[in-house]
Amino acid sequence: MADLATSQRRVRTLVSQHRHQTPLRGTKVTPRPPAGQSDYTELNYRYAGVTGHIHEVVTIGGKQLAKVGFDDRKIVYYLLDDLDMDDSAPRGTFHDKE
Repeated sequence: MADLATSQRRVRTLVSQHRHQTPLRGTKVTPRPPAGQSDYTELNYRYAGVTGHIHEVVTIGGKQLAKVGFDDRKIVYYLLDDLDMDDSAPRGTFHDKE
């Protein structure tokens, strides 16, 4: 139970240090999570193959995770290595348009 409490504190810390400015912000990406990856849930696989944009990149437990936003405004986290990036696309998110 102590591990869960520690993890929750880390998440609260990350949320309190939330930053939208990241070099990859707005990069067009397509998630390609490998089948059977224990770090992913059904939601991750539902958005596999769907184009989105990176909002930010965070490091949790030594792993780099990208916060990916989709056209329906759903946000899903993916390991950075499991994203196909389109660096030629214009960067930006809906935050930049509001």
